[in-house]
Amino acid sequence: MRKFILATIALVCLVALAQAQPKVVGHRGCRDVEGQFENTVQSLKYAQEVGVDAVEFDVQMTADGKVIVFHGPNLPDGSGSIYDLTFEQARAYKLPYGLQMPTLEEYFKQAKKYPDVPLILEFKKQSTEARNRAMVEQAIAVVRKMKMGKQVEYTTFSETVCRMIREVDPEAKIIYLMGGVHVKDAAYAKSKGYDGISYDLNAWLNRPEVAAQAQKLGVETTLWMANDYEVIDWAVRHGIDYISTDFPEKAVKYVKAIKEYR
Repeated sequence: MRKFILATIALVCLVALAQAQPKVVGHRGCRDVEGQFENTVQSLKYAQEVGVDAVEFDVQMTADGKVIVFHGPNLPDGSGSIYDLTFEQARAYKLPYGLQMPTLEEYFKQAKKYPDVPLILEFKKQSTEARNRAMVEQAIAVVRKMKMGKQVEYTTFSETVCRMIREVDPEAKIIYLMGGVHVKDAAYAKSKGYDGISYDLNAWLNRPEVAAQAQKLGVETTLWMANDYEVIDWAVRHGIDYISTDFPEKAVKYVKAIKEYR
């Protein structure tokens, strides 16, 4: 009888594990991978080819108020900020490995080759409300022009920008970003109409109960950054929906190995 009970418990745990496999998000495509640089068409292609479930990338505004794919605000060589460059100067700027900051059109052209891999567009908060509004309107206009609405989701740390996204596109999928100890719970996200919450490891460790609450409320959950196996294991145990990682190839292989070890 004891062996039967133990076997039953083990089976239940395995079933729960199988149901809780997180999906892998390539953070900025990838980071710190030889020959690649974040938020480029090349890093997007790399993440797609290694089998991620989604790709996160960043959108900034240049000095003359045009959107461009870049995290920033500081330039990687320390020579200044994206806010110091016009759009043409940003396009001419050489990233590591001789790569270029892509336009949204260029980024989406590559994304269309993998229509089942969603893009998570992070809006970087700007210095004024007018710049935030222009950024959101420009980006969503490109999404509509290139018919990417079903493939693109939006995320940001700014609730003001969340509101603007909803005003410009009432059907948009919005994931609210927060970090640290004092994060909002899933009920708050649900009340604001957010489709998901994306919190750093520190937040999840301090508020693990939010993961279960989110599952009950139908709010998607993301953990960042999942750059080692212990963090991925934590996400699996707590039923996190997505893990965002700088090393998508390693994460995809590890999650696949967990699925096969059943």
